[in-house]
Amino acid sequence: MSSSIYVLECVVMCAVFGVFVFGTMLVDPVSFIGDYPPEIQAQYYSSQHREAAKEKMTFHTILRKGIAIIAFLFLFAWMAHRAGAETFADGVLFVYGYMLVLAAFDTCVLDWVLFANIKRVRLPGTEHMDREYHQKWFHVKAMLPMLPVFAVGGFIISLVMTWIW
Repeated sequence: MSSSIYVLECVVMCAVFGVFVFGTMLVDPVSFIGDYPPEIQAQYYSSQHREAAKEKMTFHTILRKGIAIIAFLFLFAWMAHRAGAETFADGVLFVYGYMLVLAAFDTCVLDWVLFANIKRVRLPGTEHMDREYHQKWFHVKAMLPMLPVFAVGGFIISLVMTWIW
């Protein structure tokens, strides 16, 4: 295992993810509305005189998400291989680690620091809701159910890694 490669991959992965998410929020703050606490969502819809609407799973949406999942599957498999994962167990641990690092970065840096403190990326009509944007426990509770999903993802991606390399 190459610790330096693994750490570098994690840093680059978080930076790319952060730029993508933060850039998306700058262009369209409503793009991740489902990730906000309910009080913020309610205030946004009320202030914009809109009703909450669930995103419909159109063929285009399913195709786009499917392509993204497959791309991340192969990207994480390649990253684990590059960092020195040689066995299935190594792959599971490496990939689970990537996902944990990404989840921690998303929760602690993006949700707790950037989105809570940069008013430019707040939903229109909710700029004044400092207390609601600083709900750390809300974001932790949203991430915790993903931990078993990360384990399953690590298992699948490790299968791909051992199959290809």
